[in-house]
Amino acid sequence: MQGKKRAPKEPVRLREKKLANGKLSLYLDFYYEGVREFEFLKLYIVAKPKDKLEKDSNKTVLELAQRIKAKRTEELLTGALNLSSKTQGSVDFVQYWQAYNTQYTKADHRVLSACLNKFKSFLKDRYDTARLPCKDITPNFVLAFKDYLEAKQTGDGPQTYFTRFKKVVKHGMRENLFPHYPLPEKVKFKSGGMNKGVLNLDEIKALAAAYCGNEVIKRAFLFACNTGLRFGDIKALKWQDIGGSELFVVQNKTKEVLRLKLNQNALKLIGERGTPDSLVFPLPSFEGSVKTVKNWVARAGIDKRITWHSARHSFATNILVLGYDIKTLSQLLGHTSIQHTQKYLSIADERKAQAVNALPDLNF
Repeated sequence: MQGKKRAPKEPVRLREKKLANGKLSLYLDFYYEGVREFEFLKLYIVAKPKDKLEKDSNKTVLELAQRIKAKRTEELLTGALNLSSKTQGSVDFVQYWQAYNTQYTKADHRVLSACLNKFKSFLKDRYDTARLPCKDITPNFVLAFKDYLEAKQTGDGPQTYFTRFKKVVKHGMRENLFPHYPLPEKVKFKSGGMNKGVLNLDEIKALAAAYCGNEVIKRAFLFACNTGLRFGDIKALKWQDIGGSELFVVQNKTKEVLRLKLNQNALKLIGERGTPDSLVFPLPSFEGSVKTVKNWVARAGIDKRITWHSARHSFATNILVLGYDIKTLSQLLGHTSIQHTQKYLSIADERKAQAVNALPDLNF
């Protein structure tokens, strides 16, 4: 029995890009005979129309966009719009990345969007342009972006952003956007940068004693320092996920189930038990929480660049400094591979060396 034949893909698709103001920008996504191109229509609709006027406006705009799509499809199929005649590499990489983000649904979407903003800043600072044809992305260009990331941020942020950048480039490679191989063979990042964003045990105590300005954020951040949980997992944590002194949570990033024994600090920080479906930590937005943490760290007299993820890094580093093995740490962090945990070894070793060197000199 023969299987069903798949319907041919549309050569022109109408897509939407979500804007910061709550509207959706409409654009056309062309893919024909191995060539990809985009056309932003400068047409906008309201994502969640509230009344008949907004609904009618959306309907009118969408009808116009559909007519433009039909016209472009006819032009493409009749040869009046011949994408294959364009030089490979002419697609604007920034527009391609924006379109990629629109369709991206994985848990690291926020990081991918932040990386795009950094890439735009890089183009403006270094090249005074907002447009970049794919053909202009060379291994040297990629290394320049890597250096820019390292110059602008400490910790493991540069490597995290660079990984997302490579993901988009590799996706574009599969769609034949580049006339050459754009990525360098080897990329090395400076080691030890994360140490600046890691809190030692004394600094965590100083934070606990300092005024924060938001009690929920204070308890949640200190809870992260004692459990290693990410912001998204703590924000979504409900009382039904905690049984006695154990926590069971499906990690937002990996979708793996994490079972964690809570220490006395963590049990104190969660406070009085609520209803099963209520949040343990009703946190504000990520941006608002990070801003509060920054001010709180300054009040505590800690001269380090601390982000929310520093709590997870601090937990991991302090566990190793206290003498526990990397396999145990990997399980505590819910890593899918021990390779993800190894980055903390160099920081812990540096901390141990600092502790040994801090011993007083002996006169003999």
